[in-house]
Amino acid sequence: MPFFSVIIPAYNRAVLLKKTIQSVQQQTFLDWECIVVDDGSTDNTKEVVLTIINSDPRIKYIYQTNAERSAARNNGIKNAQGEYICFLDSDDLFLPQHLNVLHTAIESRDYPQALFFTNAVFKQNDKLWNSEIVDIDISPLEYMLKNPIIPARVCIHKEILEKYKFREDIVIVEDQVLWATIANYFPVFQIKEHTVIYNLHEDNSIDIKNNCFKPRLDGLKLFFSQKDIQHTIPKQLKKSLLSDCYLGIARYYSFK
Repeated sequence: MPFFSVIIPAYNRAVLLKKTIQSVQQQTFLDWECIVVDDGSTDNTKEVVLTIINSDPRIKYIYQTNAERSAARNNGIKNAQGEYICFLDSDDLFLPQHLNVLHTAIESRDYPQALFFTNAVFKQNDKLWNSEIVDIDISPLEYMLKNPIIPARVCIHKEILEKYKFREDIVIVEDQVLWATIANYFPVFQIKEHTVIYNLHEDNSIDIKNNCFKPRLDGLKLFFSQKDIQHTIPKQLKKSLLSDCYLGIARYYSFK
């Protein structure tokens, strides 16, 4: 069984997907599998992945009827064989040392049931710059809500994900909700190395032109009503997060 399972949800990203998968194949740590979950693509995503599988059996392909990325990631988790699960969106990339850095951190802590996260390099129009490293100086749950972390940066023990999965009734903020939920129950370890590339472009789901703040607002409200969470988040933090959403919605309509 592989040490890592890397889950890539994909929807009509055939043009980008080959590079994304190659970034996994180029890892210096070799004990992994990569599961591409095709979320009902209508382009040639399947053909792209199957061509790669022909030369690398560590790549797996799963097709599902379109059900959005939370369902795709959960499908990948269900089929994963690795002890630790990593995520990679179809337009982002791992740097070659990513899995090795994670393995070293996991090994040094005696293979805990925990959430690990690294840092990202931003990329926009061929320009690269490192994201700011923000230390955890508050509760891990609050940290996860104040500091959005893209899925590519995160690695989680599989047994945690057998209990807590991506909420399929939440979009845009579904990853942040899962990280915060896990942080409420399990250790969180920050790795201060930049090991992934986050591609910034107009098709990002969080781009303001997509009115991302409305589904974010709806998702946070659902999360705040979650029985195991509703009394653990400070009221002021809830108000601040929701206010940011209302401000974002107002900005969206002001730019239309």
